[in-house]
Amino acid sequence: MTPTATAFNGWAADVDDAVAAVSPGPDGRIAVAGSEGSLALLSPAGEVEIRQTLSLGCLAVAWSPAGDRIAVGCIDGIVIVDSVGHQIARHRGGWCSSLAWSFDGARLAAGTGKSSVVYGADGAELFRHDRDSTVSTVGWINRRVASAAYGGVHVCHVSQGAAADVLPFTGSLLTMAISPDRRWAASGNQDATLHVWRVGKAGEELSMSGYPTKITALAFSPDSMLLASGGGQDVTVWDFGGRGPRGSTPRILAAHRQSVTGLAWSPRGDMLAAVADDGCVAIWEPRAGSPGRPLDVLDRLDRSVPASAVCWVGSDRLVAAWADGTVATHRVG
Repeated sequence: MTPTATAFNGWAADVDDAVAAVSPGPDGRIAVAGSEGSLALLSPAGEVEIRQTLSLGCLAVAWSPAGDRIAVGCIDGIVIVDSVGHQIARHRGGWCSSLAWSFDGARLAAGTGKSSVVYGADGAELFRHDRDSTVSTVGWINRRVASAAYGGVHVCHVSQGAAADVLPFTGSLLTMAISPDRRWAASGNQDATLHVWRVGKAGEELSMSGYPTKITALAFSPDSMLLASGGGQDVTVWDFGGRGPRGSTPRILAAHRQSVTGLAWSPRGDMLAAVADDGCVAIWEPRAGSPGRPLDVLDRLDRSVPASAVCWVGSDRLVAAWADGTVATHRVG
């Protein structure tokens, strides 16, 4: 039996900007990037502590692991601020829609225009790797930085002059996910395929086709066992246990009427949330599903404006955002 749509049961805030991205801080605060160029910091109670304009448009936001810095990707480069919004560094450049802090928080990777760039704790540029096309996503594989663009994933040691390892793909990569155990790299592609490489195993790769639309959302579970992908109205979840998903059938999570645009696993990996332009935020327990069979939602939030971003604060508190500037929390279960 499918649960009926519910209203969020936590706080709600208005950041006065269409939300492009959200990121949770370790102290329970939320950083919100607005598509018209604003950065808002929300308290654990949902109060707007700080709101400032950084650019003509923001695309991405990432809070550092220690919570002392926030990186914001903009249409004209990146900005790094401290935990109270004071600017640490600004780098003018190309479109930046992907940011990733290293695991120790000492370095920041950014996809800026046709380059993947790494910055130090003080905001100084440490490394740059140029691609032939726009970098869609960056991520870390231990101390190496990975970038996705047309032609595949390049994996570079963060030292000048080091040659990149190439995970090849003939086509345009729209998004990328690295498994937390760093064994797998996956890309969602313009040609409506999902491609997967085994990191460090040349030639060990596979491709999943049959998606109705291009794939723009991917997320590995915290234990690296499941990969969620959004290519169309449904979310497909592939099992990476054992030797991986080759020859397997994915779980199917259905709830949306329009294409899924964002995914987020809960910290324990027991729940998955997805957002779509139909305004719905859907939550499932994917491990309860069976391969090839649709799984009903555990909970859902429905509004009449596009849902644009989602993340988790703690094990059961969801943070969802919409294009009208609404940011809200919802405790699941």
